[in-house]
Amino acid sequence: MKKLLIFLLAVLLMPAIAKAQNPILVLHHANGNTSEVELYTMPRILMTADKMQIKSSVAELEYDKTDVLRFTFKNVGTGIDAVHSEMAFRIDEDCVTFRGIPEAGAVKVYNLKGVQIPVRLEIAGGDAVLSLSQLPKGIYLVDINSKTLKIIRP
Repeated sequence: MKKLLIFLLAVLLMPAIAKAQNPILVLHHANGNTSEVELYTMPRILMTADKMQIKSSVAELEYDKTDVLRFTFKNVGTGIDAVHSEMAFRIDEDCVTFRGIPEAGAVKVYNLKGVQIPVRLEIAGGDAVLSLSQLPKGIYLVDINSKTLKIIRP
């Protein structure tokens, strides 16, 4: 009897638990309200010149495009563990300054043949400065923390 009661409770609560975890499309409207469409309903979204239409197995919705400011998702896993800040750099006439570079080993310079070129970097306050005067004229690829930047030394 106890097992049957636990089974019935599990069967009754399962849809509520599953529904709480379903991915949801959230529409943000110009008036500050939001609308939600559960993605398990397989909504079909059609954008026309002036309308946004959403048709699913449970509803048909239509909004003026000017009414929908943006849409986001809720309960959707991305698989992204962390977000790193974008690489910021500034190119002056004779040097390139990289922001947020803690050590000189994080910046590597290669020629177009793939040969690493030894360079000296000046590290100051989290910025690394690469003087282009130490490089012969040519095209170089700079690898900074697995991001690549192409530099042309005229």
